[in-house]
Amino acid sequence: MSARSRDAPLSGFSLSIPVRFAECDSYGVVWHGHYALFLEQAREGLTGRFGFTAAKALAMGYRVPITRMEIRYRLPILADTSIVVTARLRPPDVARFLLDYEIRDEAGRLLADATTEQVVVNSEGELLLTLPRGLKTMAGEILAFQDSGDRGSKP
Repeated sequence: MSARSRDAPLSGFSLSIPVRFAECDSYGVVWHGHYALFLEQAREGLTGRFGFTAAKALAMGYRVPITRMEIRYRLPILADTSIVVTARLRPPDVARFLLDYEIRDEAGRLLADATTEQVVVNSEGELLLTLPRGLKTMAGEILAFQDSGDRGSKP
């Protein structure tokens, strides 16, 4: 996580997700493995706004696997609540996507923050060093969207 204060919410694409009882463990809190699914929902929501999905990546001849995920659990998430998951893409300098995330409750309390790293490989599984044109365009559109302050619709 950057030097940004944990009190100031992350600016980016936000998605409200209702927490279901079935996602909780025997302690009565969301099982830690479900956090990765919450992050994926936000990441797919963000990229999907710009027409990019895992299926489209495959059709373009690319795979974009997660190579690193770090989640910092701050407070427990309870059943029958709603959470707001925010995802923000960092400007890419190579064929890699770094995203920062926050999970907050409806009162704005920070429940977890996270980072994921994805690399771009071609259909032969070779790691790319530079971002292909289509992915570079998508990244530019996402960065402009994030900086616009508009969280409700595609620019």
